[in-house]
Amino acid sequence: MELILSPSRMKKIRYQFIFYITLISFLISIVHIYSTSLLFALPFFYVCFMCGYQSIIGYAIGLGIGVIFLDVPYDVFVISAISFVILEFCLLFQSMKSRYVPYLLTLIGGIYYAYIQIDLLSTLLLTILTYINTMIFTSLTPIFMHGEAELLTHERMKALTVVILICTMGLLPYSQMSTMILIRIFILIMIYHECLDDLLPGLFYSAMLMLLMDLGYKDDILSFLLPLFFFYMIPCHKKSTIVSLYFVSHLILPFFLDFQYTYHGFIVVASGLIFFILPMRLHKPVLSSSYQEMTFKQQLSKQVDSFCHLFEQMTALFTKAPAPNRSLEYVGYIYEDMCQNCSSQTTCFHKKYGPHRLVKLMNKGLKESYSEADEDFIHQYCLNPEKYLALVQQYRKDYRKIRRVQEEYKVMKNDLYHQFSLLNHVFHQFSHQLEIGHIEEKHIYEHMEGYHFQLAHLKKYYESQSVYYLEIGLYDMTREEIENEFIPILEAYLNETLDIEVIKTPMHQLGYTYLVLKHHTRYFIQYGVSQCAKESIACGDSYTIFSMNENDYFALSDGMGQGQKASDDSSLTLDVMKQLITNGISLNDTIQSVNALLKIKNRNDMFTTVDMIEINLVNGVTTFMKYGACPTYILRDHEIIEVESKTLPMGIVSPLETMIQKQTLKENDMIFMVSDGFSGHFREFLKDNEYLIGDDHPKDIAHLFMTLANDEQRNDDMTIMVLKICKQ
Repeated sequence: MELILSPSRMKKIRYQFIFYITLISFLISIVHIYSTSLLFALPFFYVCFMCGYQSIIGYAIGLGIGVIFLDVPYDVFVISAISFVILEFCLLFQSMKSRYVPYLLTLIGGIYYAYIQIDLLSTLLLTILTYINTMIFTSLTPIFMHGEAELLTHERMKALTVVILICTMGLLPYSQMSTMILIRIFILIMIYHECLDDLLPGLFYSAMLMLLMDLGYKDDILSFLLPLFFFYMIPCHKKSTIVSLYFVSHLILPFFLDFQYTYHGFIVVASGLIFFILPMRLHKPVLSSSYQEMTFKQQLSKQVDSFCHLFEQMTALFTKAPAPNRSLEYVGYIYEDMCQNCSSQTTCFHKKYGPHRLVKLMNKGLKESYSEADEDFIHQYCLNPEKYLALVQQYRKDYRKIRRVQEEYKVMKNDLYHQFSLLNHVFHQFSHQLEIGHIEEKHIYEHMEGYHFQLAHLKKYYESQSVYYLEIGLYDMTREEIENEFIPILEAYLNETLDIEVIKTPMHQLGYTYLVLKHHTRYFIQYGVSQCAKESIACGDSYTIFSMNENDYFALSDGMGQGQKASDDSSLTLDVMKQLITNGISLNDTIQSVNALLKIKNRNDMFTTVDMIEINLVNGVTTFMKYGACPTYILRDHEIIEVESKTLPMGIVSPLETMIQKQTLKENDMIFMVSDGFSGHFREFLKDNEYLIGDDHPKDIAHLFMTLANDEQRNDDMTIMVLKICKQ
C-alpha cells in the first residue's frame, strides 16, 4: 500500500513499474501474427493509458526499441499514437466511458487490418482477437497500479498467464529452443504453486496464438500440453516428485508426434533441472489459511451458540409469571383457628352459592382496614366478632410482610431476567460477528456496486483499532464524482467520516482511479485528575479512564460515606461499567445492569453516584450520563456551560430512568468534573479562578484547583477531573 511505504521505497517501485511496462511493451511488439503485433500492442497501450502518462512513456520507449533495433513495423507506433490522440480528445470533452474503449480500439484495429489488405477471414479473426486481448489485458490494470499479490484472483491469474506466455512467445523467432524451455519452466512453477487450473486456459489460448504465428510449432505445443494431464491424475507437492513425474510423463510423446530425442530431450531435461535448482520456498499448510480460519471460527461459533442456548434456558427460569395468591392461604389459616369448630361454619363458609360475606371480609381485612359498615356487619353476623377482628389484624401483619418480600423477590427476579437477557444478547452478537468474519470488504464492495460504481479493487487496512485505510480502485470516475457522490454514499453506509489521503485520476473517466480514504480520530483528550481523601485510609471517590473504538470514556463515582467501603463500592461500580462497555454493551443496558447489580448485592444498602462522559474523537459529540452526580462544567471562550441532571444515585430504584445529554465539543473546550465534596458552588469557584488557567496542561489545572479548594474547606472526599479537547 502506498501510504505505508517510505518515499525512497515508492520511488524505487515507480522505476520498477516503468521498467516492467517498457519490457512488456517491447516483448509484445515483436510477437507477430499475420505480420502485425497490433492485436497485442493496442490492448496493452490502453492499460498504459489508464495507468497514466508515465506508463505511456514506458510503452513508447519499449515500442521504440523494437522499431529501431528489431525492425518492428512502425505502423504499430503510428496506430498507438492515433489511438492516444483519439482517447485524449474523448477525455477532453468527456465523451466516452472506459467500458466503451475496448470497442473503439477494436474498431481502430479492424480498420488497420482491412487497410493492409489481409483477407476478409483473417481480418475478422484479428479483430476478434484484438477485442479479446483488450479485455484480458485491462483486467490486470489493478495489479499494474498496485503491484500487490493479494489482487491475484483466479480470473486475473488466468489473464496474467496469457500476458506472460505472450511475452515469452516474442523470443520464438530468435531462439525456439530457449522459448520452449522458458515456457516449460513457467508451467512447472505454476504446478508447484498448485495453479494448474489457472494455467490451462491461458496455455491453450497461447497455444492457439502460437499456431497462428506458425503451424510448424504444432509438435512443440503438443510436447508441453500432453504431459500436463498426468499432473491432474497424480497430485504432487514437492519439487522432486514434480520433476520425477515431469520426466516420466514425456515417455508418451513418441506415440503422438515426431519426437526428436536430441531436441526435445534436451528441452525436457534442461527445463526440469533448471526448475529443480531454482531457489523457491513454499510453506503450504495442509489447509489454506482462510480455510483454517473458517474452521476455527466454526468451532468457536458452535461453542458460543451452546452458551447462547444455556443462557436462554437460564433466562427462562426468570420469565415473568403470575405471583401466587397468598391471601387465600391466609384465609385458610383464619378458618382453621376460628371457624373450623364453629356451629355456624356451614352457613358462613360453605354456603351453596359461594362463601358468605364474612369469608370475603377475611380476604379484604388481610389487605386493608375495615370500614365502619364492615365492622357492623361482622358484629351482627359473627358469633365471636372480637376474636374475628383480632385474628384478621394479627394475620394482616404477617401477610403484609410476605407481600413485601414477594415484591422484592419479583424486582430481583426481573433484574436477573434482564441480566441474563443481556448476556444472551452479547453471545448472540458475538456469534453473528463470527459468522460475518472478515467479509466487511465484500459488504462494502457489494453495496457500492449496487449504486453502479465500477470497483476494481477494495482493501481495508487497520493502523489501529479506530484508524483504518480504504484502498480503492475505480473505473469511469472523475475527481468531482468521487468527492460529491462516491465518498458521501460510502460514509453514509459506514456511518463514519472518511478523509481523502491519496487520489490519482491519471486519465479521469477513461483511466483507473487510485483512491485511499482514511478513517481516523480528529481529536485527542488531554486530562488531569486530582484527589484528596477526608480519611487517610482510602478515598471514597473513584475514577476510571478507558477507550473503546473511537470513543474515550471518563467516569467519576462517589461511594456512600467515606473510607474503604465507599472506595470499594465506587470502584466496583466503575469497573463493572467499564467491562460492560468494552464488551459492546450499550450505554442504556450498562446503566440498568449496574444499577440492578448494586441493588441485588446489598439489598438497597449500597448506592453510588456515577458521572460519566463519552467523547467521540471523530466528530466531537459528547454524551453526559449523570446519576446523583454534581453538575459538569464546560469552559468555552470564557463562557461556562453547565450540564446537570437531578437524578437518584445508582442502586436505589429499579429500573433507573435513563438520563443522557449530548453536546458537540469544539477545539480547546475544557470540561470540569467534580465530586460532591469538592465545592458547593463550583460555578462561582471556576469563574473566580478562570484567569489562572491560561495554556496550562489539565494535570496542572487539576492540582491547582485542588490546592485552592483545600484552603477553603474539606468536608468530604474531593476529586476533580479536568479534560481539554485538542485537534489532531
